[in-house]
Amino acid sequence: MHLRRKESIQLSARFAALFVLVLLIAAPFWDGAFSLDIWSSQTVLMRMLVSAVAVAVITNRAVNARLRRRFPYLPMLMLILAGCLLAVFAGNDAGATSRMHSTHSFLMLGLVLMIAIMPVTLVEAVALSLPILGLLFVGAHVSLATGAVPLEMLLAVLLPLAVFSALVQLYRTIVAAQEIAIDPLTGCYTRAFGMEMIKVSFDGALRKKAPYTVAFIDLDDFKQINDRYGHDYGDRILGEVGENLVTRFRRSDLVVRWGGEEFLVLLPELDRTRAAEVLDRVMAPGLAALENGQVQKASVGLSERIEDAIALPQNLIELADRRMYEAKKRRDHDELISNGLSGRRSAARKLSSPCAAQVPVDRTIN
Repeated sequence: MHLRRKESIQLSARFAALFVLVLLIAAPFWDGAFSLDIWSSQTVLMRMLVSAVAVAVITNRAVNARLRRRFPYLPMLMLILAGCLLAVFAGNDAGATSRMHSTHSFLMLGLVLMIAIMPVTLVEAVALSLPILGLLFVGAHVSLATGAVPLEMLLAVLLPLAVFSALVQLYRTIVAAQEIAIDPLTGCYTRAFGMEMIKVSFDGALRKKAPYTVAFIDLDDFKQINDRYGHDYGDRILGEVGENLVTRFRRSDLVVRWGGEEFLVLLPELDRTRAAEVLDRVMAPGLAALENGQVQKASVGLSERIEDAIALPQNLIELADRRMYEAKKRRDHDELISNGLSGRRSAARKLSSPCAAQVPVDRTIN
């Protein structure tokens, strides 16, 4: 969600920069800034400076990548600050015409309206509003020339509406991200969102040269549970399993409902040995309560990018999936031995104790 929000804010800032650049390029044809006696004035020089800031924002060069990740609103803040400085300098420029003042007022109005389409927090909205409030304060004490559109309109009408609209955009972004990212039945992340997150987190592990483990979890005998007790009962089991998985892992771990009764857990900065210990603790009490005092068990497969020498996240998932099936086959073989090689238990007997044996976490290395 944070990544999508940051991308939306930065895209809005680039759109705002394009608006500023087009307006300042077209403005001289309307307000007469081509006049020879005004080219060296502070108004024209400030217009060039604002245009340069707009170009830097469009090309993603206004601030470095690290600051953009931490403070995605900074490019837009630079645009607003540059626009406010232009309005102040032009308002005190004796050579600037009334039409030029009107251009700058329309420029500020446009920037305020751009805030309304950005999903920013209240703190970020206040930060974006501070330069505009400073401009209004200066205008109230210095009587800046503003042309046809008085700057007081920004504070009286548009600025509060823009801030409110920005907060609404943030709420809508959060709700939309939750609908896309969260599986409503289990509370885990959806497969589509999980695929996107594993790419991001896997690339982060590559940059840090850190271990990265994937756990593939498949619930044991879940089809028989559905067949005997019905899908409503099965959904209750899935919901309880999802809740237990989410609460038992770290906040930095990601639990994904991969499909049906399959779950994927992303364990950044854990090698296979430590991840196996974590999975043992998670699985030990069972994942959900079943009939007759039984608990839901699962088969697990682990893969780790360094130990298994894997360079692609999809290959990491496939290896964990294969190891999970190997663990499930070993469980089936152990059941055959425990039943005197008489074959698998009947469905009726199995359902009286659907998942009675805990399958140890696979620790084998390819």
